[in-house]
Amino acid sequence: MNCRIFYAKLLVVISLLVTETIQSDDDAALKTHTLQPVPTPRIVSGANALPGQFPYVVSVRVGEQHSCGGTIISQKHVLTAAHCVYSLLPHFLTVQAGSVNRTDGGVVVHVSQILSHPNFLDYNHDIAILKLETALEFNNLIQPIPVTTVDVPVSVDVNIAGWGRLGEHIPQHEILKYSRALRTISSEDCESEIGPVSPSILCLAKSLGNGICGGDAGGPAVYKGLLVGIASYHLRTCGANTPDGYTKVSYYKDWISENTCSGHTS
Repeated sequence: MNCRIFYAKLLVVISLLVTETIQSDDDAALKTHTLQPVPTPRIVSGANALPGQFPYVVSVRVGEQHSCGGTIISQKHVLTAAHCVYSLLPHFLTVQAGSVNRTDGGVVVHVSQILSHPNFLDYNHDIAILKLETALEFNNLIQPIPVTTVDVPVSVDVNIAGWGRLGEHIPQHEILKYSRALRTISSEDCESEIGPVSPSILCLAKSLGNGICGGDAGGPAVYKGLLVGIASYHLRTCGANTPDGYTKVSYYKDWISENTCSGHTS
């Protein structure tokens, strides 16, 4: 009987020590994270997309491996984040379209030209146009999306999609994930949480455990069937409750139009 009491007490002590250690590690980890942009070369807490559900989303590939997301805006043009392709030569890049599986299916086309925004620097003006060698054949699995020319309203829900990780240190997901858990917020509200932001940034707020992660960069934010944002960066760790930074597409409507004669705008 005394033996049982002894072991019971021992288990309680061990449990308390483990809990205290975990809490201390978490506190220490939070203290080491600063509000610096983290490249997003996935969708946290997302659902699996069905074939044809997001026919405008593509995988931008470097050396045949998924690197970032992208969005079809015409038969020969894809929008993505500049930091995904900056300093790369076109022959290193391909685009996979028409499949929700990043390792199988669809069609793969080569990139003939990379047009990064001339003022791209440190996640500002983080937008690039990829010109494809051959035109995409549109069908129920491959379609363009119109590009918005007006600012998206504040406090509305948007859809995001990507092949990113489901959390820190978790392998990339094979099937395209999407989420409706993000909403637009004003620049003033965004600055109150993370500090000054450029007028070219669209801030998307979310609760803890949601948002973009490593591999989701370049992917779309969509509102009422229009492309309104391009995934650029997250702060702290994946799924933190700080807003994610998206490139505001409406801010670049003229630049997009000038560089994609056949680009769809609305």
